[in-house]
Amino acid sequence: MKCPYCDSPLLEDSPACPRCGLTLEKAGAFFGTVPRLLRGVSDAAGVLKAGDIRRLKGAIGKFERRFPQAGFTVAFMPLPEGTPGPTYTYWVFNRCNPAGELHQGSENRHIFLLVDTAGGDARLTVGYGLEPFIGTQHLRPCLEKAQGLFAAGDYTAGVIALLEELEVTLRAVVAELPRTFGLQRIETTPGAAEPEGAEAW
Repeated sequence: MKCPYCDSPLLEDSPACPRCGLTLEKAGAFFGTVPRLLRGVSDAAGVLKAGDIRRLKGAIGKFERRFPQAGFTVAFMPLPEGTPGPTYTYWVFNRCNPAGELHQGSENRHIFLLVDTAGGDARLTVGYGLEPFIGTQHLRPCLEKAQGLFAAGDYTAGVIALLEELEVTLRAVVAELPRTFGLQRIETTPGAAEPEGAEAW
């Protein structure tokens, strides 16, 4: 992982960034009160109608059924001008933990989208359990799919477009996992028993 403020390499259990000294406590002292964050959809900005929330919850539910190991939450917030978006997103995600108390550290496979309705920006971050597999190069195209819609104020369509691209991305990541871990497909003849303890890919 990388520090959300200075972009330096950072270990999961590092108490502070070795370069800039960022900690969750220091971020909290700067940002102040932790916002209320609901799992699924949080609309502190008040930009969604009831129908929009239903559509987004439906799209998120569909995504989570296809990827049951992962979770997804989107929050719409009007951030004050000058707020460092990546750092704030990291702080909110870690302080509020929409994945739930039982999913900490490497067990956190949640994906968090923060849409700044005041600045027109959006940020994606993932839990520690996904970081070894999903990086900036995977998240950037998902944000690009939604950015124009967010800029136009079509927040619901933007999130749905992002989720569709995210699904494509995750399927590609899953397809590459055997190669990532150096696993090879085990060829067997029809009707032959699989070697004990082996898994075919």
